[in-house]
Amino acid sequence: MLKPFHCLSLLLVSGLMLSACQMGDVSYTANNMKHTSSTAAGTVPDDLKSLIYPGATTSGAQTAQEQGKDAGDYSKYLQMVSSDAVEKVALWYEQVLKKEGWNIEKNEQMSKTICIEGRMKEAEISITLADDAGKTNIIVSKSASSGAIPDEEAVENYKPSKEVTPTD
Repeated sequence: MLKPFHCLSLLLVSGLMLSACQMGDVSYTANNMKHTSSTAAGTVPDDLKSLIYPGATTSGAQTAQEQGKDAGDYSKYLQMVSSDAVEKVALWYEQVLKKEGWNIEKNEQMSKTICIEGRMKEAEISITLADDAGKTNIIVSKSASSGAIPDEEAVENYKPSKEVTPTD
C-alpha cells in the first residue's frame, strides 16, 4: 500500500506528467506493457468511469496495461478537479468504494490531504485528495499485479548467490 509520502508524490508527479502532454493521447509499448497518457475529454478507462466525482472536471488519464494472453497486470490513473470541499469528496469516495465491494484498508487525513486505500481480490485502489486553495485535486489510482507475490515453491527453492544475497 502507498505511504503518506507516496500519496503526495503521486499527486505531484501525476499532475506534472499530465500537464506536460498536449491535448490528446500519447501511447507507447515497452516490456510487454502498453502505456497511454491522455488529456482529451472522454478518454477515461471504462473501469474508472464509476469513480468520476460528480461535477468534477477530468484533466487526464494514464494507463499501463500488460499485453498478451495472460495479461493481468495494469496501472490506471485518473486526475480530476472539483470545487467541492475535500471532506465532502472523501465521503463520496468512501461510499462508492464500499458499494463497489472494495475493502477500505486505510483512510488517512493529513493537513489538506486525504488518502483512501482499498483492496479487492488482487487489485488495489488509492484515492488521493488535496485541498488546493478551495478546490479539490483528485487522483484515482487502480492497479493489479498477478506476479507480485511469489508462489510457495519459488520461495522454498530459493538459493542465495553472490548476486542475490540472503536477507532476514
